[in-house]
Order: sequence, then C-alpha cells, then structure tokens
Amino acid sequence: MIRIILRSTIHALLGLTAIGLSTFLSTCSSVSAADKDNCLMCHRHRSIGRIDENGRRWNYHVDELSHSHSVHNKIECRDCHTYITKIPHDPVIQEINCATQCHIRPPFSQETFSHEKIVGIFNQSSHGIRPQDSEELKNAKPTCKFCHLNPLYIAMPEENVPFQETLNRCANCHPQNNVVLAYKHITHRLRHKASRSPQEIVQLCDKCHDDKALLKKLNVSAKALAATESYNRSIHGKLVRLGSKKAADCISCHSSDALHDIYGKDNPKATIHPDNLARTCRQCHEKTNDWFAKIAVHPSVGHKENIVIYGINFVLRIALYGSVLSLVGLMLFETMGRRRSGVRFLLKQGSSWQRRPKTKPNKEEQ
Repeated sequence: MIRIILRSTIHALLGLTAIGLSTFLSTCSSVSAADKDNCLMCHRHRSIGRIDENGRRWNYHVDELSHSHSVHNKIECRDCHTYITKIPHDPVIQEINCATQCHIRPPFSQETFSHEKIVGIFNQSSHGIRPQDSEELKNAKPTCKFCHLNPLYIAMPEENVPFQETLNRCANCHPQNNVVLAYKHITHRLRHKASRSPQEIVQLCDKCHDDKALLKKLNVSAKALAATESYNRSIHGKLVRLGSKKAADCISCHSSDALHDIYGKDNPKATIHPDNLARTCRQCHEKTNDWFAKIAVHPSVGHKENIVIYGINFVLRIALYGSVLSLVGLMLFETMGRRRSGVRFLLKQGSSWQRRPKTKPNKEEQ
C-alpha cells in the first residue's frame, strides 16, 4: 500500500515538473524568437541602467516573462531600435519612432505591420508638433510612450466582445478585406473604446491639462485653463469619480474610433465641432437632438461666461442656504423657548423633551 502511494506521488511530481518545464521552455522560446541579437543577455538584469548629466536615473531592464505576454512579444528589438547597428551598441541618443515599419506580417494582411497610419492621424491632431510651435509647446506635447506602455493581453468573455466596434478599430491599422483577428488580440484591444478605464484616462489627461503652471506658460485660453475643473463639476465627471465605467471620459467626446484624432473645436474634423456634436453625443444618448447637443459638457458658472446660469445658480444657492439656516434658527428659538418654560432635554422615558412636574403646596403653607 505504501509503495502504491509513493509511486503515485512520484508520478504526480514528475507530471508537475514536466508541465512547469514545458511552460518555461515555451516562454523562453517565445522570448528568444524575438531576441535574435541576444539583447536580454544584458537587459535581463534588474540593475542595468545609468544616471545622466542631470542626475536622472534611467533603467534599461526588460522583464522576460512580462514581455513574452505583451502585445510586442513577436517583434525583434531592432525593429523599433533601428539606430542600433552593432552589438554591443553605442550609448542610445535617439528616441523610438513608432511609425517605423515592423518586420512582421499579420495573418490578416499581405503587408508588413506599421503604426504609420495612426501616427499620421496623431500628427494632424492638436497633440501633433507643428513647425510654428514654440520650444516650450513642443516639449509639452505628449509622445506615443507618454500614453502607451507595453500592455499585457487581458481576455474577456466572448459574448461581451463588441463586434462592430471591433471592425472599426481594426480599420485604423489593417485593411478591411479578409480581416480575421486572433481572439486574444480582439479581446485585449476591444474591451472598450480604449484599454484604460475612464478613471485612468481622466488621470492621464490631467497630467498636462490640470498643470496650471504649464498651461499659463503656454498662454492657453481661460476656458482651457478651467477645463478639468468644469469637467469635474459636470455629471460625467461626477459619475467617473464615483467609479462609473460607462460615463463619458475625455476621449469619449474628443476623439472618434481612431482615438488619436483630437482636434480643436473649430476644426471641421473635430468630434466636438458644432456640426459633429450631435453625432458624438449619440454614442451614449440615442435620442439626442440639436437642443440636447447644446448643453454645456464643461459648464461654467461665471457671470461673464453665462449670466443666465450664473443667476440661476446664485438664486438656488440662496434658497438652499437660506432654508437650512432658517430651519436651524427655528430650532434654536424653539429650544430657548422650551427651556424658559422649564422643559428640559432628556433621552429617556420615550420623550426627548420633558417638563418638570409641578410641586403641590404643603397643607401647613395653606
């Protein structure tokens, strides 16, 4: 009996060891397949990095396991780092260009993959750098890596995949003919309009748009300066702060399915242009009409911007505070009157206010 138990235990341990070894080898093989130059020989070490002339510490560590499960796991290092021509390489002084054409060919396309199309949309947007921009404005505008990291694949149930939105997102980079995407890729990229939650998107946009010192240095308008405050006052901002996953965040209104086409409100391509505003609102509000689209998403309560809303807000505040203060005043007056009448406040015998019992006069006094 003991031999049978020992034999079963040994077989189970051998099986677990084999499973673990196969998983490890498959992970290593996927990493090594994209690491033909053996870059991880150095970059696998956590302490690799340097401190530049300004005292800033740069870390060059690449986690093998995380990279093997990321969206870039099949891409060779030098597909992005095209300026590296020899190994070991010289100090890196150039940034990655995300519009570079990769050396991979997706199964649903006959062309090698590239972010060039989406980068072109981004360069035409408000975040794209213009020749006439000042140096401060150029340094303030975000790059690809400011918003995008190297995310891991996150799956979701098949019944929750938005198929129409899936095709719209695919058309940003891939031809529409014969689109057959891997299920893992679909479920990761198309869980929502963006991979981040509304709370994360608002926090990301606030890094620049809530930096008052930076905005004043760039001489933005007063409305742009108060954009984050006015959004937080709106119903959308309040719902997002309460944890809603369906309320409109920044890119819900300011971009289309391309996500990078963020323009100023006067640009005819902008989703917030007066001619496109009703269509933008219909993404969430199906019965939107022209009157509904005129409701301010970034409400302003200043008397200079909107005297009507300012007046209504002032009257309602007077009514609210006046009612509360009036009730408190009545309670104080009533309390003072009861105490003068000999009524005291007690929390017992079923009543909070009790009057002292009147004492009967003695017979001797009578």
